[in-house]
Formats: sequence, structure tokens, C-alpha cells
Amino acid sequence: MLWKFFRLVIGLVCGYLFVVSLSAIFPLSSREVLGEIILNPFEFLAGAVALVFGMYAIGGLIRDGGVAVISAYRGKKNLLFDIILAVTCLGSFFLLSPLGAWQTAVFFVFCLLYGMMSFSSPEETNES
Repeated sequence: MLWKFFRLVIGLVCGYLFVVSLSAIFPLSSREVLGEIILNPFEFLAGAVALVFGMYAIGGLIRDGGVAVISAYRGKKNLLFDIILAVTCLGSFFLLSPLGAWQTAVFFVFCLLYGMMSFSSPEETNES
């Protein structure tokens, strides 16, 4: 339980770092984006690393929340914490959106896609 809360905090921090590091590349013309990547490669690399770690942390919590919802629907109990963490993950994106709307949207889409791609139903996890 503590590990999942830690993942939520790490995902929020990585999301913040991603949004802040890509806010310097706001004008989306290809010359300016390429110029920023060439002139400031550390900032771009830090943003990419933060995206990957944040996507792993938040996407895993979204996956666990989806599995918990399906399991709770089928009658299992004691899964409320996973569902609350998944909703809190979605709420954390509202916390990041004032810093940069499109950067937060990109981060949210990548986290959601990772969470859906790594999703497995409870029957699949019991068979292996």
C-alpha cells in the first residue's frame, strides 16, 4: 500500500518535471523545437526520462485501478484503496494542467495508453 502511494508521488513529481522541461518548447514550429533540442539537450533528455518514469508509475496505478474495478464488480472485497489511487492519479492531472495544458495532456495520454496496454484481466493473472 505504501509502495503504491510512493508511485503516485513519484508519478506526480515526474509529471511536474516533464511539464516544466517542455514548457520552454511552447512554440510548436519545427525549427524552434529542433533548435531547443540541439541547444538544450539536457533539458530535453530530462523531460524524456521524466516522461518514461512518470508513465510507468502512473500507468501502473491506472492499470491496478482498472483491475480492482473489474474484481470488485465480480464480488471481491478490499480493493477500495486501488480504486481511490486510480481516481487520485486522474486528479493529479488537474493539478498539473495549470502549468502547461498541452504538456499535461501528452503526459496523461501516454500514461493512459501504458496503463491500458499493460492491463490484464484477473483471470489472466491467475492462469500464469
